[in-house]
Amino acid sequence: MTAPARSPYSLAWRLALAAIIVRVAFAALVQGYTLVGLPESAQLRETFSLPQYLVPFLANLAASSIFVGLTVWSTTHRWLRQHNTHAVEAPRKLFGIVMILTLVSWLAVSALMIYLHSMLVLYAVQHAGAANHALTMSLLLGALAVALEALGAYLAVRIATRTVQPASDAGGPAYETRHAAWSAGLMILGWQLSVCIAMGSYLNAQSLTVGWLQYALGFLILPALLLLLCTYACLKILPRPIGAARQGRALVLGTVAFWLAQVLGVGLGFLAIRAMTWDQLIRAADSNVVAVVMLVVYVALLVLGCWVGKLALYGGSRRLATAG
Repeated sequence: MTAPARSPYSLAWRLALAAIIVRVAFAALVQGYTLVGLPESAQLRETFSLPQYLVPFLANLAASSIFVGLTVWSTTHRWLRQHNTHAVEAPRKLFGIVMILTLVSWLAVSALMIYLHSMLVLYAVQHAGAANHALTMSLLLGALAVALEALGAYLAVRIATRTVQPASDAGGPAYETRHAAWSAGLMILGWQLSVCIAMGSYLNAQSLTVGWLQYALGFLILPALLLLLCTYACLKILPRPIGAARQGRALVLGTVAFWLAQVLGVGLGFLAIRAMTWDQLIRAADSNVVAVVMLVVYVALLVLGCWVGKLALYGGSRRLATAG
């Protein structure tokens, strides 16, 4: 009996999955050391037993893993297409070099972030009234860390692919509409988690009564549901076949869709606040119905953002299809 052929997308997918597993294991080891091996570990363990610290940490890890996984998958997939193959002669060598280089880059990023955070804490201590500025800088450092981790993963794949040869010229993997839809959806999820972390850090001191369920719902469950909805919307909206449009355009689509929804949401919220009295605002803040309506409006804005992004980036779908 002939063994079934391996999926032409399996190499890029397996390499991305391996990078995500290593990223999670690396974060677990670093966090485990801070909770066990430091003089202040007992206080840190008590802090991490609170949802306002643990759940944002998990959301940040998920966002970082998404960006790293997308980077590794898209870079590997592109290399396979360019070389008209779906395998390499030494896959273990490729995996080993990518994992080693990504670990080295993440260690360097972690050391840099520890140094910058220590400088930030020192600045906040030495300057009275600098807490808000320090919080803003901390959020910027978090965004910088994610960007550097993704850059490290990209360079790791690019360097590793120079050390291996294509296994055959049987044809590279195809890039289909479902790849673009999932890429855009995951990009929206990554941005959503990042904004959740930023807003959660800012409102943390004002939300001490919020429990595990609320944090899990806002940081994990709702973003996952938004991923599924936005991916499904992109599957219906994007052209078939996707043609010559590639991975970068899908990532830009997810970014445009998310931030367009934020801008429109802030604008609608500002108009609603201007039209309401103070008593109406207080009642609306305590109303579950208003919260559901706001969520529905936000979902609609995300879908609208996907549609607008499709028109802007895939407007010439017939030309793109013929070019492929």
